[in-house]
Amino acid sequence: MANNRDNNRRRKNNDALSKRFFSTLTRYDKDGKGVKKKKVTDKELFSLKGFFAVYKDQFWNLITLNLIFMLLVSPAIAGALGFSGIFHSRASSPSNILFAPIYGAQLASPTAIGNTLLGIYGTQTAILVRNDITRTLSWVMLATFLTFGPANAGMTFVLRAYTRREFVLQWKDFFATIKKNFIGSILLGAADLTLTVLLVFSTMHYYTSPGTDSTIFFLMMFGMSVIYAFMRFYMYILLITFKLSAFKLYKNAFILAFLGVKRNIAALLGILGFVLICSLILMVSVPFGITLPFFFLISNASFAACFAAWANVKKYMVDPFDDDRRNSGEKFDLKIDEEPIFIDRG
Repeated sequence: MANNRDNNRRRKNNDALSKRFFSTLTRYDKDGKGVKKKKVTDKELFSLKGFFAVYKDQFWNLITLNLIFMLLVSPAIAGALGFSGIFHSRASSPSNILFAPIYGAQLASPTAIGNTLLGIYGTQTAILVRNDITRTLSWVMLATFLTFGPANAGMTFVLRAYTRREFVLQWKDFFATIKKNFIGSILLGAADLTLTVLLVFSTMHYYTSPGTDSTIFFLMMFGMSVIYAFMRFYMYILLITFKLSAFKLYKNAFILAFLGVKRNIAALLGILGFVLICSLILMVSVPFGITLPFFFLISNASFAACFAAWANVKKYMVDPFDDDRRNSGEKFDLKIDEEPIFIDRG
């Protein structure tokens, strides 16, 4: 027993000496400097590198988000099918306007020459005729004015969360945002869709019209379209972030369209890049290229716009309001109930 106790004591002393020697050699038990924490600035978070970092992480989520968005704007798809000619009835019609007078003359006084002319100018061609199906699809398309705004509001909330590196439940938060901003999103979406259609058709009309006046009006409409495109980057972000009247929402979106012009142009170039990619794929494979807007184009283009716009909204509207609340000791909530103070910090 005595020998065992001596052996145990000797072993413990050896272990203690080994640990002391190792500690002296490596200094592992001393507090080190640790990892230096580098504060990540907004400039780094919302840079081009930051965009691709988030885009890489959320690529597949953007595809599912695109599908959810298309589910809500399915009335527009129904309208497109109604005008595509797939469901139209077919009928025959003369291809030459001279057929009618020749046919009438031949009925009044049949001649051999008349028969010859009927053979020449009586060629028939197929025309598309609207029917009950196409008229129904056209009426269904009008529901887009009710679903376009909510779909954009829900998608913008998810995209804003991706931009801010926040966790989001795609399906749940998408429809929770719609429920929270239901009336406002419907009104904003209807006005947005109306203005977009008017600007597009006006620009196309003056582009195809001859004359100097038409060229001047085309340049004016094109400029207005670009400005409104920049405003659209901000409208739905402002809707889900602040409680603003319609006038103040459009006014702030208009101001941000100019204050954030550099990021706006970058976002526009990114959107055009996505459109170019889809166009090239369409040229290579028409069946696959046609499907790209349904699961790729819209969410990816919207993410480019949201990523560029949120940095400006945060800089000019959220941060000043947050600072004021912190100084006053109030708790900051992202859904701001009061009108924020718009500060231009250059």
